[in-house]
Amino acid sequence: NGYFISGKFDQFQRNIPYSALAQAFRGLMKQLLTESAECLQVWRDDLLKALGSSGQVLIDFIPELEQIIGEQATVHHLGTEENQNRFNYLALQFLQLFACKKHPLVLFIDDLQWVDSASLYLIKLFMLSKELGYFLLLGAYRDNDVDAYHPFMLMIEELKKAQVNISALTLKPLQLEHINQLVSESVGAHKEKTLPLAQAILHKTAGNPFFINQFLKNSYETGLL
Repeated sequence: NGYFISGKFDQFQRNIPYSALAQAFRGLMKQLLTESAECLQVWRDDLLKALGSSGQVLIDFIPELEQIIGEQATVHHLGTEENQNRFNYLALQFLQLFACKKHPLVLFIDDLQWVDSASLYLIKLFMLSKELGYFLLLGAYRDNDVDAYHPFMLMIEELKKAQVNISALTLKPLQLEHINQLVSESVGAHKEKTLPLAQAILHKTAGNPFFINQFLKNSYETGLL
């Protein structure tokens, strides 16, 4: 009965703060809008209670939220730091509603090598929050684009020092056996017949799954396959 949401940072939108988080939370609102009228009413009441008179702050961030809680009063502009603190507090309150024992929340964020500083700070707040339970954050990044001094890696070190439970999984290149299985099943031919092609693909792509996929697509589209 949990929720799974996802977002992805973009190399060419690094100047737009919270882009991946906004994408994920907008997806969550779309999931809610498919639920029954009775469930939506419960969510509406809970959200209004959690957000108080500042709902418009999150509507600016998640436009679909307005379809659930309705139009909200304009919020007063505070100083830059106060505005940021208010947003961070509301985002945390919002997340806590959806991450609970009754319905845990999994948030997947892709391409963290392109994360902006505002998103990184908010992610850190989520991970350090003592009130946020039943929440799993999955993050993916290209390790060849990230060194020890990258802001994301510095945040990971901070979280480790704070004893946040972090697991790291390194996805290694595919081996010849697996590439051949992929090719064999893709083209519907026996593995012995596809082995030479699999060997060529391994040589061309070094076993990178993304490049393998692109190589196969390109070979098909150009009539080589």
